Amino acid sequence: MNVDFQTVVNSVGDLPPMPAVAVKVIEQLQDSTTSAAGLADTVAHDPALSARVLKIANSSFYSMKRQVKTLESAIVLLGERTLRSLVLAASLKGMNKSFGLLEKMLWEDSIGCAIGAKVLARRFDTVDSEEAFLGGLFRHIGKVVLNYSRPETFQDLMQAVYNGEGSIQELERRYFPYSHALVGAAVLKKWNFSDSLIECTLHHADLNIDEREEPSLYRLTATVHLAGAICTKLGIGQRSPDENLELATQPSAQALGLDIGELADTLDAIRIVFNENRSYFLG
Repeated sequence: MNVDFQTVVNSVGDLPPMPAVAVKVIEQLQDSTTSAAGLADTVAHDPALSARVLKIANSSFYSMKRQVKTLESAIVLLGERTLRSLVLAASLKGMNKSFGLLEKMLWEDSIGCAIGAKVLARRFDTVDSEEAFLGGLFRHIGKVVLNYSRPETFQDLMQAVYNGEGSIQELERRYFPYSHALVGAAVLKKWNFSDSLIECTLHHADLNIDEREEPSLYRLTATVHLAGAICTKLGIGQRSPDENLELATQPSAQALGLDIGELADTLDAIRIVFNENRSYFLG
């Protein structure tokens, strides 16, 4: 389907705003003259955001050898690209008009997939780990947007999924003119994210990318797809774990060349890492 992204954005109407501090940080990171102190000053303008960034920076996920006490030292130790990931992860929670059970599940799903994708990228050197984190973080941003713009309709859709009427991919076009994948890609385009993140979001469920023409994008999307499947199997961001899901049969596992033993070890690793760090990201 060849649809203009602007048409998709217009169909959504009420978009969640990208937090002003996140926008400013992204702009600063594109400026070679930006200092760690300048970045820290920007993040500090949002006390809740800065507290979350510091909390995440001190999680075992980032393996700091000593406690990070200031934003500036966090930026110096973690690096600017990791700061970008942390700011976006900490900002995503604010893209909701309310924060009930459904929003909590969407938030957990996004963070779980981001963590899972980064673990996969680190363990198997599939792609850049920070790009994998953002790919996982934004994989279901379209769901967040649809829930923000038409919460009652989105809740009806999710209830139909929970009732066993079909998968979200099968049912969502009954309720919305465009899929969550297309909406997510269109919104990332509007927010000026990279083409690789836009395409990864668009194809996170179908892996419809030419491996020969775009091998790096294919590996990124496969990494995010597999991380999402692992979250589903573990019950991260779900009502309950899908213990019958066979990871080895997933096209992404086959694309990355992972065998049953590697998948079992990785499943355990992601379960441990997520459980150890969920309070830092989700608290």
